[in-house]
Amino acid sequence: MRNVAFLTSAELASLTADDRLAIAPLESRGVRVAPAVWTDASVDWSAFDLVVVRSTWDWYVESGRFAKFLAALETRVRVENRGARRWLDKRYLARLAEGGVRTVPTDVVATEAELERALAKYDGTVVLKPATAAGARSTVRFDAGDAARGREGLAAIAPGDVALLQPFVREVEDDGEWSLIFFGGAFSHALAKRPARGDFRVQEEFGGTVEPRTSPADVRAEAERALALAGERFLYARVDGIVSARFGGFCVTELEVVEPELFLRVEPAAPERFASAIAARLEP
Repeated sequence: MRNVAFLTSAELASLTADDRLAIAPLESRGVRVAPAVWTDASVDWSAFDLVVVRSTWDWYVESGRFAKFLAALETRVRVENRGARRWLDKRYLARLAEGGVRTVPTDVVATEAELERALAKYDGTVVLKPATAAGARSTVRFDAGDAARGREGLAAIAPGDVALLQPFVREVEDDGEWSLIFFGGAFSHALAKRPARGDFRVQEEFGGTVEPRTSPADVRAEAERALALAGERFLYARVDGIVSARFGGFCVTELEVVEPELFLRVEPAAPERFASAIAARLEP
């Protein structure tokens, strides 16, 4: 048996129900899975052939510590996605846009003066969020003319972080957000995440819902373009985005390669695909 750790947080020490779906398919391939909490100093990392970053969903609370932890861990054991800490900061959207990937226009703001200059470019509703947050935390929606609300949102962001200001894409309210999941660079499945009525956040903790969805060729092509531009063959990746008439089609909003939920539960074959991708990384 080969030993694999699924890296997680103390709150999810038994892993998420979704990640646990991969355990049986891995065991059938001669791979034993154990949860490992990243903040637990007693973990013997030498006991594992591979560490897969999974549900470390508290990383943003101490993002600097988490990045250093991953860098140190990679010197001791094989980690997937290796080097993913470079994708913790969502300012990578600028790199994707420069490479030709369609994204939602994004301004990076660190001060009130920068925020007010950026707001002056917009009409209507905007969204402000931290560059290193997760799960829509500290994300606010407000009218671009309400600079005071923007300043409140900026003040709520953790010291040392910066904010991303974007126009609000209204299609998310009705059509939802796309998530396309890839294993070993190969497309696995897609789904729609829709917000609760009156909200704009698609996460389930805010009342959002999830359903499987067949991805059109143009949506999938744009997601694959984002992955290709990243220049790495990730064990797993989730490309999120919104189809916007205003911005010309599918716009990538996030390239999630650190600890994304993979929604194995919405596609019956997904656990087997994920297990196969992990087993392939264990081959000599």
